[in-house]
Amino acid sequence: MNNNPLIQSLKEVCSFLDEAAVEYMLVGGLAVGIWAEPRATVDIDFLVSIRINDFEDLKQRLTESNRFVFIHDKPMVFGKVSFLRATLKSNPDVSLDFLFVDDVFKNEALKRKKAVQLTGFSVNISTPEDLIILKSLSDREQDRLDVRKILEIQKDKLDIDYLRKWLEKLSTLCEKQGPCALPQAHLLTADLTRYICMAAPYVER
Repeated sequence: MNNNPLIQSLKEVCSFLDEAAVEYMLVGGLAVGIWAEPRATVDIDFLVSIRINDFEDLKQRLTESNRFVFIHDKPMVFGKVSFLRATLKSNPDVSLDFLFVDDVFKNEALKRKKAVQLTGFSVNISTPEDLIILKSLSDREQDRLDVRKILEIQKDKLDIDYLRKWLEKLSTLCEKQGPCALPQAHLLTADLTRYICMAAPYVER
């Protein structure tokens, strides 16, 4: 793993975030590889302790570090997840997504991060439960496949009560904001319900 270019890129970005005093945790495909099983990916995703209103500040930090290129001028959005995309200068084949802490759930998820030891360095990573919810918020097919794989591998280790709590909170939020405010809300709620039901054979409820 030491010679894996993707892992070397991960180490470099973690070092940058630590030096910049930006709280972070790893999410996305690499996190799935830690909690479930490795899959092909060419990007590295982080949830960072920066709000979308501070997009320009994060962009400036990336620019001034001289470690990044192709830094997007505007935030990108998938479902209920907004992020800044950039590329690492030392490895242009790797795309980097920095997800913003733009709601109560993401703030709590970041506080629950876990430190894991990889070859030669430590990295902060999302809990499997928070990774499931984050991927449900993105509402992409690959994310749904990742959720199923986490459920299959983690089995009885998942905190189903925690998943249920956020299912209820997100459902309440959807009702308050209405269908126009959260166009994917009903899909999110249905997905989380289905994912929890899928875990039933493995988890004591």
